[in-house]
Amino acid sequence: MLNAVVALTAVLVCCSSPVAVRAQVAAARETSVVGSGAGAVVAAWSFKTGGSVYSSPASANGVVYFGSYDNKLYAVSARDGRTLWSFKTGSRVLSRPAVANGAVYFGSQDNRFYAVNAADGRERWKFKSDYAVNSSPAVSNGAVFFAGTNGILYALDAATGQERWRVSLGVGTPSSPVYADGAVYFGSARGLHAYDAATGQGRWKYLTAHAVVSAPTYADGALYFGTLGGGLFALDAATGKELWRATAATGVPFSAAADGMTVYFGSLGGTVYALDARTGRELWKFESAAGVASSIAAADGLVLFGTTRGLQALDARTGQARFEFVTNRTVSAPPAASEGLLYFGSWDGTLYAVRPSPR
Repeated sequence: MLNAVVALTAVLVCCSSPVAVRAQVAAARETSVVGSGAGAVVAAWSFKTGGSVYSSPASANGVVYFGSYDNKLYAVSARDGRTLWSFKTGSRVLSRPAVANGAVYFGSQDNRFYAVNAADGRERWKFKSDYAVNSSPAVSNGAVFFAGTNGILYALDAATGQERWRVSLGVGTPSSPVYADGAVYFGSARGLHAYDAATGQGRWKYLTAHAVVSAPTYADGALYFGTLGGGLFALDAATGKELWRATAATGVPFSAAADGMTVYFGSLGGTVYALDARTGRELWKFESAAGVASSIAAADGLVLFGTTRGLQALDARTGQARFEFVTNRTVSAPPAASEGLLYFGSWDGTLYAVRPSPR
């Protein structure tokens, strides 16, 4: 149910003076090229927060939205990193925000899920959960879906925050949900599940021997996901029927990326795999010296992922290293790509905007 009375009121604040912002952006523009391999990358700007930036940002309509360990959700200009607004919650924001209907939806470790105006950050509504909300939401057809660390998947009315339905798994924490074709898909300690988005009724479940801790990836009617036991799977999204399976040398706690006819997985052992999306046949693999610390993203011919020291980019076709942008701290989520720029956060407390150089 909606939380009618809250002890902590989230407030809209401006976190930097115009002079400070101009100085910060100017300093970022002086950052040198950091690259290795066949390509390079140029820093466009950076934005410093008061805590680690754990999850991916969302980019929409010229604005980048992201959360921080300093308890805030930020909105900054995608062009130059200028502060637009920030919204303070009662705890750390690990949730990747979703932008829809003129609103930004996200969770916080203060046990609340929020909807705020995308334009000015003013609160629209908040929903009280029993536990922290680290899940990244999915929004579609007037509903918003997210998982709590209490093992419950929620569906709320996106306009009002009223609860539509909930599903309790009884064990473990569900992964972030994915919406496609009238269904909500998510992983759990027991496997992968599909529920009707309108009613919350179960459609199918696919049991695995090891936990599925990251959101599945939907592409062309198929779902791709990994398990902590190293299993790599492709299922028919409509029926839950297995299309193929493969095996990684170590656990796969990260979401995959699908790019045309190829799907990319990262593993705890530091290996990135490129597999044929139709058959699961291995096309190439890359061993990362700095490990794999995030889910995978694919954009503009690049495969992108975080490591223990920054952002790594590979050539999507060959698996060869294109560049590495070093932050000297862990990057635990893949970047968002928009209009030639990559936006990503680091545990050094900074959101970076970088531009890959043409090959």
